[in-house]
Amino acid sequence: MTGMERVPMGPPWSLDLIADLHAGVLPPEVAAQLRPRVEADAEAREVLQALDATLEDLQALPPIPMPDDVAARIDAALAAEARPAAPVVSLDEARKRRNRRLGLGGGVLVAAAAAFGVVLAVSPGGKQADTPGDAAPAPTSNSNVSAPLSVRGDNLGAAVGDVLKAQNYGPLETQDRLAGCLQGGGIASTSKPLGISPINLDGKDAVMAILPAGVVGQFRLVVLDPKTCGPDKPEGVLADTTIKPR
Repeated sequence: MTGMERVPMGPPWSLDLIADLHAGVLPPEVAAQLRPRVEADAEAREVLQALDATLEDLQALPPIPMPDDVAARIDAALAAEARPAAPVVSLDEARKRRNRRLGLGGGVLVAAAAAFGVVLAVSPGGKQADTPGDAAPAPTSNSNVSAPLSVRGDNLGAAVGDVLKAQNYGPLETQDRLAGCLQGGGIASTSKPLGISPINLDGKDAVMAILPAGVVGQFRLVVLDPKTCGPDKPEGVLADTTIKPR
């Protein structure tokens, strides 16, 4: 109905029209003319009163909390959305990278050496030395180990983006060990964390776990001391806070 339409005639008035009037969806100029005429009709007035009572009953109902499993799924979806998408790489570029890593860019020399069990090593003087049957030296054990993320205790939220990308239990090793540490802090959680990673909290080695907060759009950050946390050991929980990422 638009303001250019005529005001409906009545009584009798249809239930749909009374409901629209009660809900305030009619154009103001139509509602202003219609309301006194509807309220003057006994039957229509009873319908308005019944709608008022129903609305009051609904407003008096306690809030219905979202089920934990639904909130956890929504939080997991939000966490996945927050993770950066993997870069798109063309097939040709991927093959070039593979070939470079396998040493195929220098021709057939490497392939021939591999066929005869020869390892080519470059000496400091720039000459190549053939050593049949010898294995290449193993890389240093710490060459690919990155330092834990440094986090300040007064700014835990800054680590959320990085921790959400990870599923690294670090020194805790397993989800069962994590569950035991959470239990020690009185935190009941049996589901897989949205993200977990070793961190360095104000100079101290720790592990941060991001859990569903039970409220859509919020995360619960728990920081644990892997050396002291465990069931019945609340001192192992270094931080426990809920945040709402921007």
